[in-house]
Amino acid sequence: MSFLTPEPLAHVSVFVAEDDVAPVTAALMRAAALHLDVSETERWTPNPAWADHAEAYRALRDRADAVARTLGLADAPLRDGGDAPLRPERERPALESDVLRLETRTGGWRDDLAAAEARVAELEEARERVALLAPLGTPVEALRDLEHHHLAIGSLPSENVERVAAALFQVPFVLIPLERGVTSTLVAAATAREDGHVLDRALRAAFFDPAPLPPEASGAPDAAKRALDASLADARERLAAIRADGEALREELADLATRTRARIATHVQLCDAIRRFPFRDGVYVVGGWLSDARRAAVEADLHAVATRPLVVEALPAGGGAPGAPPRAVPTLVRTPRWLRPFETLVDTFGTTEYRELHPTVLVTAVFLFTFGMMFGDLGHGAILAAIGGVLALRGVRLGVVVAAAGGAAMAFGAAYGVAFGAEVFPAPWLQPLHAIFEILIAAVLAGVAIVNAAMVLNLVTTWRAGARVRFWIGKYGVLDVAFYWALLGGGAATFLGALPGAAWAAVALPLAAAVMLREPLEAVLAGVPPRWGEHLVPGFFELFETTIGNVSNSLSFVRMGAFAVAHEGLSQMVLSYGQGPSGWAVLLLGTTLIVGFEGLIVAIQALRLSYYEFFGRFFGGRGVRFRPLAFAGGPHD
Repeated sequence: MSFLTPEPLAHVSVFVAEDDVAPVTAALMRAAALHLDVSETERWTPNPAWADHAEAYRALRDRADAVARTLGLADAPLRDGGDAPLRPERERPALESDVLRLETRTGGWRDDLAAAEARVAELEEARERVALLAPLGTPVEALRDLEHHHLAIGSLPSENVERVAAALFQVPFVLIPLERGVTSTLVAAATAREDGHVLDRALRAAFFDPAPLPPEASGAPDAAKRALDASLADARERLAAIRADGEALREELADLATRTRARIATHVQLCDAIRRFPFRDGVYVVGGWLSDARRAAVEADLHAVATRPLVVEALPAGGGAPGAPPRAVPTLVRTPRWLRPFETLVDTFGTTEYRELHPTVLVTAVFLFTFGMMFGDLGHGAILAAIGGVLALRGVRLGVVVAAAGGAAMAFGAAYGVAFGAEVFPAPWLQPLHAIFEILIAAVLAGVAIVNAAMVLNLVTTWRAGARVRFWIGKYGVLDVAFYWALLGGGAATFLGALPGAAWAAVALPLAAAVMLREPLEAVLAGVPPRWGEHLVPGFFELFETTIGNVSNSLSFVRMGAFAVAHEGLSQMVLSYGQGPSGWAVLLLGTTLIVGFEGLIVAIQALRLSYYEFFGRFFGGRGVRFRPLAFAGGPHD
């Protein structure tokens, strides 16, 4: 099953002539199959010309984006132009010409639109100001062109009106409240022209908001307002006509603008990729990781677009020149669509390493099993499944996980014969409240199976990685598996009288000594002289930790049975209290708390068991995610 193991990869180096580097790179980006991994040397360095191309195309992209914003096309999707050949070093003059044409066609309209919008805003503001003068009844031009007086009209915080009057006691003034609002008051304040600075200073100190008289208004306020209304209607009509012209312009230029932007954006990405490739004597090296399954098809695509000889070298993962440092191999896993929502359970921990097993399906199974056993109830599981289904239909990825957890709870609820805490039919398996000891033992046995499955998976992972020493005596290796069973299995058999104590000791003690001397033994197997004395004390504590861990980790799963008992007991309590007065409210509140609060606690416990007792034993999570070199917005973006 490919979703259990990462795809086999090879490190390829494509040697391509300078004239072909753009179409070959474009073919790689369209295939979205290469995880770029380039390395420079003293003799192979990037060509700075492509950095210049990238910067020039970025500037051109900014200009094209400005045109798109003018036309209202900024959100239009940009896609790679299919199989059209890409030659960014040759196409720039033509694209610059297209952008200049777009700027020329839209520049005048943009200026006219800005001027018309500014005119409408100016007239609307003038109309509002003239409307404020209606209580005075004085012609606007008479107020605006006073020769011997200084006039200020605007609004003040209502509580500051009296303060302004008190502050102007040294000069003759007039302060007329024109209109009182909830928090502010419109006022007209006047004084002699030579005292205008005193009035202005007092008003500023009182947080005065001036409303200057509009220069285009004349006559009595009512007449001026009517004139401004007419001018405003004409300005709005002019603005509507300009916007209609803009719609026609947009329809005319939309295809050219979108196509030009897409081409420029493609060239920006292409130049950014090529600027990283090592270059020497007219030849580029494109290096990276490629799936074995797609290598033949990708190589055929590259040869199809190249006009000159093309050389492709491939080395399997782990291969390379003798003495060369190992390359970090990225991880490519083809997870089935139905399993992708559960990848979140693994992604929060780390990324699968190349030689590791990909644990999503395994963690999913353990998480659902532990959750279902702790939260087993047909009714509560159905509610949880319904909530998850609604979330999933609304596009919430976690909704699938919630729905699956609800389904697991329903499955165990059917095994328990319980719905909403009520025993609806005889339990096919166990009824937690009537078989407390049995459910706790079953939980521990399930935990033993899960812990051992994790250690077996660790053996598979270490063997795949070629770590033979770790396979035999490393953490959770064959030695630890044998010690686990000698300690717990042998101990249980001795306790039950099936195995003599001496036989148990004869098996367990040598294994305990081997665990204690793990590090010196690893040194011996690695061909390094061991230092036995230095490892005795640390080895003793490791033996102590391993012994305690084997016992505690297995017993940790007893919580599954304890939660199953507690869940049914709590559910029956809610059901019992729901029989009294206002029973529907008790049932509603109790069920909400059980499904929401207890469900969250159980989910945390299930995650804890999945992480620390299961896949933390065989999963390192220090891998590098496979990120293909691809155009943004493409099918693999």
